[in-house]
Amino acid sequence: HDVTLGDPFSMTFSLPRGGAMGPSWPGHGAGSRHLDARQTRGNSAARLGRHPMGHNKSLVVVLAAAAGAGSVGFTVGATVATRLLTRRALLASTAAAGPLFLAAKVAWAKKDTKQHMNKTKAPPPSRKTSPSPTTTVDLAGRRLVAIGDVHGDFAQTMAALELGKVMGGDGNWIGGDTVLVQVGDILDRGDNELAIMRKFRNLALQARKQGGDVLVVHGNHEIMNVLGDFRYATKGAYGECARYAESKRRKQIEKLGEENVDPLPAIPDDVNPTTYLGVLARRDLFLPGGEMAMKMASNPTVLQVGDTVFAHAGIDMATVTYGFQNLNNDVAAWMSGVTKTPPKAVLEEKGVVWTRDFGGADAGVTGEATHCRRLGEALDAVGAKRLIVGHTPQQAGISSGCGGRLWRSDVGVSRGIYGANPQVIEIVNGKVRVLA
Repeated sequence: HDVTLGDPFSMTFSLPRGGAMGPSWPGHGAGSRHLDARQTRGNSAARLGRHPMGHNKSLVVVLAAAAGAGSVGFTVGATVATRLLTRRALLASTAAAGPLFLAAKVAWAKKDTKQHMNKTKAPPPSRKTSPSPTTTVDLAGRRLVAIGDVHGDFAQTMAALELGKVMGGDGNWIGGDTVLVQVGDILDRGDNELAIMRKFRNLALQARKQGGDVLVVHGNHEIMNVLGDFRYATKGAYGECARYAESKRRKQIEKLGEENVDPLPAIPDDVNPTTYLGVLARRDLFLPGGEMAMKMASNPTVLQVGDTVFAHAGIDMATVTYGFQNLNNDVAAWMSGVTKTPPKAVLEEKGVVWTRDFGGADAGVTGEATHCRRLGEALDAVGAKRLIVGHTPQQAGISSGCGGRLWRSDVGVSRGIYGANPQVIEIVNGKVRVLA
């Protein structure tokens, strides 16, 4: 489907049915050539086009319908092995496309700014402020638990929290002074993103009263949503956004009176009202300066807890040279709407939320010696012993590499990926073990 999204500027997306983890179709097999074809466009590459502003708003609903098809199953007769290989192939084919799409979007934004600089009056100086996310945490002998990508699956997230012995069956914190880190990608591919975000915030409040902590690291899907790239949002997720917005609107009406609250936008006759309002609500929530974007701005992109570094996809000396705190502050400023564009480090194909270099065999990596040397240099520079990443689902469960200096936490627990049984990483007194 070709879809035009007109705000903040117009683009044309090429959306496959089901997104990057969707079903295979004739002519798009899972041969090995797809696994390593990092520079190809892939099934879900985004095609960019320039259009005048002011397109019909109803076009944005096609985006919801296309992205919401992610729950469609594989073609009849496909074996389990074929399904997994197809998902791996599609995952690999998107590795280059995503960052290129995001970088192009930023480039267009910069181009527009230059073109209109002399045509519009300069806005008044911004009074917006942005948070300075936590970047380093002194573990001080406490237990450390890491949970990988959860992608909008509330039930699986709750199961992982219970498995990690940080949340009880009643939904409350039982971890004492444990430090819990979620390694990114709460958003997309599942229907309950806002509920999961709220759960982690509530657990953080409870944990801090007991000497513990809960921290969430940005994944590439958090970056994508703040950029307005909603390709992998489900129909259920749009519905969740619509319900959230309607709840807030009802509270405003109760407080101010209906006559003092903006009316709902007119809904075209040929679209689903919930989906339409959900798309608009999602944009309001997640674009820079929006309510959810502001909440996420407090989260780090790179985090160091004791001698363990967390990054969604990976780090190298470029990340170290940039500075973990500088990177976190720059991402926070962009999400808060203080600055116009995100740092290149979260847009680049080899960047901190995108690289597949540390994803192992499931990312198509056949030899990791060079990557391990790069990682070792970066870890040594910051006095760390290991890096924990997510990003690339590990079909056989949590895995390690680089002589134990690299741990891969994403096992595809979301039913939008593999629906695998949850696994978590636990570190106590420097010893790493997998809870399953």
